[in-house]
Order: sequence, then C-alpha cells, then structure tokens
Amino acid sequence: MTPEPVQTPNVTTIVINAQSEVQTIEGFGAASAWWAQDVGGWADEKRTLVADLLFDREKGVGLSFYRYNLGGGNGENIQDTWRRAETFEVAPGQYDWTRDANAMWMLRAARDRGVEHFVAFVNSPPARMTVSGLTTGEKDGKSNLKPEMYGEFSQYLVDVVRHLREDENIPVDWISPINEPQWNWSYKNGQEGCHYGPNEVLELTRVLLQTLEKNQLEGVKLTLFESGEWKSSDVYIEKLASDPQVWAALPHLSIHSYWSTRADKERFMKYFQKNHPDKPLWMSEWTEMQEGRDTGMASALIMASTIHDDLTIPSVTSWQYWIAVSKYQYRDGLIYVNPLDQKVIHTKRLWVMGNYSRFIRPGFVRLLAQGGSETLLVSAYRSADDQRWVVVAVNLSKDPASIRFDVTNGQLPAQGEQFETSEKADLTSLHTGAAAETWLLAPLSVTTLVLDR
Repeated sequence: MTPEPVQTPNVTTIVINAQSEVQTIEGFGAASAWWAQDVGGWADEKRTLVADLLFDREKGVGLSFYRYNLGGGNGENIQDTWRRAETFEVAPGQYDWTRDANAMWMLRAARDRGVEHFVAFVNSPPARMTVSGLTTGEKDGKSNLKPEMYGEFSQYLVDVVRHLREDENIPVDWISPINEPQWNWSYKNGQEGCHYGPNEVLELTRVLLQTLEKNQLEGVKLTLFESGEWKSSDVYIEKLASDPQVWAALPHLSIHSYWSTRADKERFMKYFQKNHPDKPLWMSEWTEMQEGRDTGMASALIMASTIHDDLTIPSVTSWQYWIAVSKYQYRDGLIYVNPLDQKVIHTKRLWVMGNYSRFIRPGFVRLLAQGGSETLLVSAYRSADDQRWVVVAVNLSKDPASIRFDVTNGQLPAQGEQFETSEKADLTSLHTGAAAETWLLAPLSVTTLVLDR
C-alpha cells in the first residue's frame, strides 16, 4: 500500500531590509503587583522556581524589565489581600525598610538573575496623601491626590527609589507615578487606583521633575503616563506636550493596550506621527481581560498577536505584561499558582513571552520584515554589532507554514537555532546548525529563529 504523500506548505518569502532600523528595543517585562508580596515569602524551592521561570535566560524566559509596585498601604478596604500593597512610609519622611519583605525578595531575585531594567510604579499615593484617605480612589471617582501633597508625594517617590538604588543595589531606571489616570477610580474599587485630569498630570510631572533635580537622583527618569488604552490618550499627551521643558524631559510615553484593536493603534499612530514623530513609545501593561483560566495556545496566540502588533504598528521600544503570576480564574498570569499548596503551573503564555524576551535583548534593533499575512506574523531584529539576528514568526493558522528569507542591503547570518512554542513544545529547540533555506512552522505556534554569524 502506497503511503499518502506529506503535504508541504507553500513557502512564504519574508523580505528583510538589513539597513532599516525602525526602533531600538529596550526590553520585555512584567509587573510585581498582586503576587510578589505573597509568593516572595513561599518555601524557598517554590519562590526560586517562579523567579527562575520569569527571569533566568536558561531556565525561564529571561525578562529584561521588572515593574516593582510601590504600594500605598492602608488597604484594609480591599477585600482581596493579594491586591493590597504595603508602603514603606510610617510617617512623613520616615520609612520602615523592613516592610514589603516578600516583594523585596522577588525584586532582589530579579536583579540576581540578570534583569537589566527596573521601574518603580505607583497605582495610588500613600493613603494619608489622598482626599478619601483610601488608596482605591475618591468617592465619586474624581482626583484623589490632595493638591497640597504633590511635593510630599514626589519626595516620597524619590526617597524610596534612592533607597532601592543605593541600599539595595536595585538599578531602578524609571519612576512611574501615575497609572491609568483617565479612569474614574472610586473608593469602592477592589484595587489601588487614582484619577488625574490632564492638568493634574502635567502639574505633578513638573513637581516631580523639580524634586528629582533638587535631590540629584541621577540616572532616574520618569515614565508617563500609563494610559489605560490607545484611544483616549491624546488629550493627556497634548497637555504634557504643551510644556516644552516637561516634554523634553520625558524619554518616552507609556500606553497600555487594554481594549485596543489593531485599528485603534493605527489611528493613534497617524495622529502621533503627525504631531510627535520623535517621541518613543512603551506598551507597559496588557492582559487579555477575559474570565477563565487558560494554560494553552489559544490565549498565548492572542498575546503573541498583541506583542507583534505593538512592536510593528506603534513600534514600541518596550513591551511589558501585566500580572506575571496569578491565582485567579482569569486569562492573566504568565504563571498560575495555587496559594494553598504553593503549586506552580506553567502556561503557554509564559513560553510565548520567552519567544521574544529571551532572545530580543536590550539594544537590539527591529528591521523591516515584509511578506507575512493575517495568519503569519513575522518580525525581525538584530544585535547592535550585527552578529546575531532574531526572527519571530507567529503562525495563527491550523495548517503548517514555511518561510524563507530574502535579505536586502545585507546578509543573513549562516548559523541558526529554531525554538518553538506550540501545544507540543515549550520554547523547545528543534534545530541547531547551518541556517536552513526554508523553515517549517507548526500550526498554531510561535517560532523564534536565532541566527548567528
């Protein structure tokens, strides 16, 4: 009996322009909020496993960014204890550095595993500085930071970051003082949050810049303004841009991709490229926002599509996931855990994140890669010295695909290794040796090709 022939998929040619440096990648990361203050105090074997999976480049996905949550404290009204966050402050200008010990363990673990960049981010100022006396928001969802507290809040941020840098040797690069200011954060919310109008964002930024300069906290910049979505960002952006001194001091703008379609991002970029073409962008928070746990490729491919779109439409220089570890029945964590027995559960999202984060390191540049389709998303990157290229291909089809490369204005490296994440593979190495003429991509998979000279 003659066996049925194996069907070979048509080969898609991806044209890469070796001289088309679109953006320089700063890194990939995730946030500490809502898990590190618990998991960081687990049995050493368990917390070490989580740290290795997130931050180690051989055992895990090698995140290069870590967002450390500076809590507002006094979260007794937040029923879910995971969503409470300690503050170091015990009185104005006075701190207890033994607080937040579990989250600090995880912060040090990230540093020790080679994470390059750290962001200290705030969802709410400390409770004593707020109008409502709570960290969840003002009673009607209005601005909750007292105007007379802008200076004290800024000094608090500087004091904590100075401690992290000088006493803990955590190289915090950025302070993020505001999170999703356009939402009407109410005191009834089950998590920290604080509304700001555009004028208030500008005024707080001015005060914080002055405080940084006064305290000579060199090497620390602001990342603003953590917009909750691409669609409603322009009014805040234009207010910040109205002050040339403030605008010049901001190294980038940070936007979240929640509830944002590809069309939303394309519309945003038409506006942004017309008005502010030289300001880089970060995507600093995203998760799928859907009920129910999923450890498989369905949610992982949605995340991969979002990463690809954010890297190639707004050309973000950093892509940072939201909650790295989750106990919830939700499509959120890169890792799920069960707190009662400290069980650690991998997801395909984790390994798909690694298809990007482990290999596209800070300082890589994205190159124009053309020739994909709606079901075949391909992006290409190279190291600053041109010795390593990385290509990530997302196959959204239920059928296999094949790709080959046509390089203009340069030459493709000759050696290659292929890593696949699919239902059958977790960032698994499938090939090492001479770069292939064509590369086979499994159905519903994310493949990373690491090409070396």
